[in-house]
Amino acid sequence: MRRNVAVLILAAGSSTRFGSPKQLALFQGQTLLQRCINSACEVFPNTVTVVLGAHYDKIIPSVTGVQIVHNQLWQQGLGGSIACGVKHIDSAAEAVLILLADQIYISAKEIQLMVEAFDGDNIVAAKYSGARGVPAIFPRSCFAGLDGLVGDVGAKKLLAMTKIPVVEISLPQAAVDIDYVEDLPTQ
Repeated sequence: MRRNVAVLILAAGSSTRFGSPKQLALFQGQTLLQRCINSACEVFPNTVTVVLGAHYDKIIPSVTGVQIVHNQLWQQGLGGSIACGVKHIDSAAEAVLILLADQIYISAKEIQLMVEAFDGDNIVAAKYSGARGVPAIFPRSCFAGLDGLVGDVGAKKLLAMTKIPVVEISLPQAAVDIDYVEDLPTQ
């Protein structure tokens, strides 16, 4: 059964450790952000929203095929970007898939695996490095909790304290994210 899942890609950070907007860094011929967008759009065309903040003006010209949300309070952290994004997704969505633009090894294949484990009421979370994390799919019943996130506390808080069943999908590749230029694999 095809589910109505909105996709929220978080790309609002300042990339301080990277030294420049990492969303625009190239990996396998694409920017990190557009690579994430393309993977999401393979599974969910027309339902992808990207949350931008720092470097908004530099990044927006390079982004295609998605709705853009500008989190003007991006300095408040990941939780604020999630809350900002959830306010802008399709009101008919029955769930939201949260992705990070810098998890370079998350492709349409991994997203599809997660979608197949989603039953409409459960949470599906990646499991890596001994913990649950994003990518993760949250049903509508979690939207108020996501909308209430503040500061630099992301969705992991909900994954840890939820009463909703959580299906964990082993995705060791989700542990790879890009924080420093040296983290980018040579192509």
